[in-house]
Amino acid sequence: MSGKENFDGNKTHVQSKLNLIKELNEILSIENAAAVRIASRIGQTPIQEVKQILKGHLNETNIHKNRLQKIISRLGEEPTDAKADLSLSFVSTTMVIENNFPENIKIKAKENGLEHYLPEEYELVQMRQDFTINHNELVAYESLIGKMQMMNIPHQQEFLSLLEKSMKEEESMVYWYKTHTPLILDNLWPKVIHTSIRRGQNFLLNHTNTKIPLIIMYADLVGSTKMSMTLSIDDLVSIIRAFVHQISHVVDSQGGYVLKYVGDAVISFFPSCIDNQNKCLASVTTVECAKLVVNAIKDEINSILYKIYHYPELSVKIGIDTGENAIVQFGYEQHSPIDILGYSMNIASKIMSITGANKISIGENMYKSLNPDLKDKFHELPISDDRWKYVNYGTDKPYKIYTLDA
Repeated sequence: MSGKENFDGNKTHVQSKLNLIKELNEILSIENAAAVRIASRIGQTPIQEVKQILKGHLNETNIHKNRLQKIISRLGEEPTDAKADLSLSFVSTTMVIENNFPENIKIKAKENGLEHYLPEEYELVQMRQDFTINHNELVAYESLIGKMQMMNIPHQQEFLSLLEKSMKEEESMVYWYKTHTPLILDNLWPKVIHTSIRRGQNFLLNHTNTKIPLIIMYADLVGSTKMSMTLSIDDLVSIIRAFVHQISHVVDSQGGYVLKYVGDAVISFFPSCIDNQNKCLASVTTVECAKLVVNAIKDEINSILYKIYHYPELSVKIGIDTGENAIVQFGYEQHSPIDILGYSMNIASKIMSITGANKISIGENMYKSLNPDLKDKFHELPISDDRWKYVNYGTDKPYKIYTLDA
């Protein structure tokens, strides 16, 4: 072997070793951050079963850190004290990694008469993020072990043994979340749903027997009829729950209110105003909320249901319109159910029915209240006369529908 070939070989070996150490430190930074997060989760979760499993996982995480520190030190380098940004693990535009509720959410909660913002739902968000972190750590260990197996370094088998132990422990934790999360969801679900519905009912209680301007949003699961015929009842229930839970979370987080659940559809509303400026702001907020709903279903729910549990991918179609609506309470007791009656309620439902998958459609009245920039993103939806018989009562002409590809 020539001197140049020997030099190139040594250079390649050194570079491979440096890359390996870099990857070891990257995983160590994730474990450093995970340890802090888990310790905080132990103090915050109200679920004793989760608290106990997290205590065990914290011990495992500290062991993983020690193993990584040992390997890096034996390779002649300094183990990092850095903590990775775990929020990069999440694709969500609506979920947050902070251990305390975001300040804007707290403000909205207080404005809506809630001292605590959906604590049960927040726990579900945290559990899903726990799962994502563990799943990503498992993938990282698998990749690292594969690379180390192809290298010729001192103590290779010892290092591989340590990493494989950590990988199996991460795999065990991922399995725990996959098998136990549905059971925990069953326990939390009634509280989550009750809280969202209660917020809407509390708002409407102050307006019973009156007419008020509201923006109505219908969000419907696409293909649920076929799923009801092809899936087991347990799988179908899991999908419907995940779907309406995600929509409820987004609506609540954007300052809207859930009115009710009708089969696989979520009906929600946003308070509007008579003056043009506030009406425009409410309309823009509702459209942005609808876009977040579509993205959350595509990016979050499908990543869990399809990629991990192999459930069919979900789609949502959304219809929105605005107008004055009557607030009617059925019964004379304070807790009797309250509903919304009005033309925009009916129109929003019909708009939703002719909207395509993962698309948002709005009525003519809603379109007129948008600012010019947002109007430009919508286009008029051509509808045949036999499919659409609704008219604009101000002009007696067909009521126009506009759609947006979210």
